[in-house]
Amino acid sequence: MFRQDTSIQRISWNRAGLIAALIFTLASMGMAQGKSTSPAATKRAAAENLTLQFMALHNQYQAAGVNQRAALAGQMSSVVASRKKLLSTLMESDPGAVLRVAIPSALQTGLPASVQSQLEQRVQLQGTLKVLSQDGPTSARLRHFLEVQGRQVELHFAKNPPTNLLTGSIVRVNGVQLEQKVAVASGTTSTSFQTVSSALPAAFGDQKTLVVLLNFQNNIVQPYTTTYANDETFVKNSNFYQEMSFGQTWFTGDVVGWYTLPISSTCDLGTIANSANQAASAAGVNLSAYQRFVYAFPNANCGWWGSSYIGGSQAWVSGGYRLAVLSHELGHLLGLYHSHSLGCRPNVDTGTCTTSEYGDTLDMMGNNNNFEGAHFNAFQKERLGWLGYGSSPSIQTVQSNGTYTIGPYEAQDGTSKALKILKSTSNGLNTWYYVEYRQALGFDSFLTNYPNVTNGVVVHLGTDSSPNSSDLLDMTPATTSWMDPALDTGLSFTDPSNGTTISTVGVNSTGATIAVTLGGGGATQTCTRANPSITLSPSQSAWVTAGTAVSFGITVKDNDSSGCSASTFSLAGSVPSGWSAAVASPTLSLSPGGSASTTLRVTSPSGTANGFYTVDASTTNTSAPTHTASGSATYVIGTATSTTITVKTNQSSYSFGQTVSVTVTVMAGTPVSGASVTVTITKSNGSQVTLSGTTGSNGVALVSYKVKRKDPAGSYAVRASTNSSGNAATVGATTSFTVQ
Repeated sequence: MFRQDTSIQRISWNRAGLIAALIFTLASMGMAQGKSTSPAATKRAAAENLTLQFMALHNQYQAAGVNQRAALAGQMSSVVASRKKLLSTLMESDPGAVLRVAIPSALQTGLPASVQSQLEQRVQLQGTLKVLSQDGPTSARLRHFLEVQGRQVELHFAKNPPTNLLTGSIVRVNGVQLEQKVAVASGTTSTSFQTVSSALPAAFGDQKTLVVLLNFQNNIVQPYTTTYANDETFVKNSNFYQEMSFGQTWFTGDVVGWYTLPISSTCDLGTIANSANQAASAAGVNLSAYQRFVYAFPNANCGWWGSSYIGGSQAWVSGGYRLAVLSHELGHLLGLYHSHSLGCRPNVDTGTCTTSEYGDTLDMMGNNNNFEGAHFNAFQKERLGWLGYGSSPSIQTVQSNGTYTIGPYEAQDGTSKALKILKSTSNGLNTWYYVEYRQALGFDSFLTNYPNVTNGVVVHLGTDSSPNSSDLLDMTPATTSWMDPALDTGLSFTDPSNGTTISTVGVNSTGATIAVTLGGGGATQTCTRANPSITLSPSQSAWVTAGTAVSFGITVKDNDSSGCSASTFSLAGSVPSGWSAAVASPTLSLSPGGSASTTLRVTSPSGTANGFYTVDASTTNTSAPTHTASGSATYVIGTATSTTITVKTNQSSYSFGQTVSVTVTVMAGTPVSGASVTVTITKSNGSQVTLSGTTGSNGVALVSYKVKRKDPAGSYAVRASTNSSGNAATVGATTSFTVQ
């Protein structure tokens, strides 16, 4: 937690007012029906309605003649401009809504350039991932960027943004792009997000760092000196890291500036870094001599104190420059996510639990309200290689019942610094208890005021290959404080799911003694029921015609604890009135932790209007009916009228001197008036004659050709085509006749 100081109706669309009008109308409809419409739901409905308006105009444009298309193109341009503005804001707040209304590429083909330029595009991109943490007073914002061939886009995940990757990883993304933003369905589903290669932490040795002090042309204050910044960075901070890493990591470098950038105060990180680098280079600084960069400036009211790329090279500090923010941001650069707390009162780590982003009160990657300088926990140090790797102090992995001893966590000696005890395994990944003995030593001296911690052991959770899974557990859930989380001497904790017991036998100046009894050896395990999980795939159907049967996969997972017996889960589908839905397997039998799948087949009635329709599926644990789950997907009815053309001659055979009458008919659901048609007659000797015409109100164009005496006898081919619909490819039809 960071704290610091046909007949075309000509409508004049007002681009700025169209969205507001739609939102007002939709909100009014909700109020009239007695419904509470949230701003998010209202915006989503507005996006759907703008999309349907566009599709209606699209169909009119397809059916229009040359003289009508210009006016329709103008209307479409106004609608899509308003739609683009709305979707751009939804990219930030509701990327799922953007994915929901994204217009398929096939329906964009042949539209005027002024319309196509305003529409989103489905893309597949591969590039270098950049993970940015922006650390605010009470919460953090995690942002993801993708660098592709020198340009950068921001990724917005509808759900499950990836929290297992560092900056520098190579990833492949399938999504919908609008401007420099890409909406992605999920960061954990291979169909939308794939990891090609993962970057690893680089946290050993000298971290050569350049600190650039800067201000802005509208705020040229210099709130601290270069000497002060040097002491905070290369004395206090470096000493802190040397102690935490057992002498394996430290920081050296330089502080330069102050530089007044030729820009006004901004929170745009790229602009700040680029301008600061230019200023430093102009002053003779060799940027290539450094691997880390910190850009520090007076408080610009950005909503965050510090920002940094996780596993990257750049960090920013807005306002007070202190160890509290600096060591945290540099921890991100080394490859760490935040250290959380997991609150499950009145239990320790089961039941209804809440994760607090900065909740770890004993870790600089967590809550710094009670200290300035506190060791990273054992899970975090293990990730950096400072524990359990090479010449680093060891972590004891407990594999049998027994009594174990660990030394003071902060002591610069060769004792084992933590225990690692298996809690559970899911999807091939192990979750562990990490047990530490924290003492008031070195930068942890603040613990003098917290005897609960120094008289017991501290327990965290962490999961393999999941950098963002560090959770402090509260072993005294009867209190509301997070400054007494330790399991004190004489106390025990038993995991209700696996039966493992951890007991603090005793502590002294040389270490802590912990007794561990692993579950599964005849221990009675408690059954803890939990709501199941249910997902539908795909989350959205292809754009289909009304009456189409669409199959959605349903996957149900049993989240009960391992102490529970297998359960039967009933399933049901819910669709709009008049639709049909059938679940292939109405029940699924699952053991705790297991999952199974079936299908939900949904069919809409013929004639259903274009639109975005929600399909729901629900499941209930029949052994514990209060434990249920539901999920939804979108069934999209959206069709564009296609243009068809037919051609025929009034006879099948002609003599010299006769006239060939050619009838061309153009339809797009209804007759297309004013369409330009081209008729090409290829004679038997290969020579060609080209004729042209325009369709009337009945969609028919008539052209004729008189057979000359010099024309060759034989078979003649006739091809008629039109591009009046605006299609990129012309629509054609053929016939033939003979000359005798």
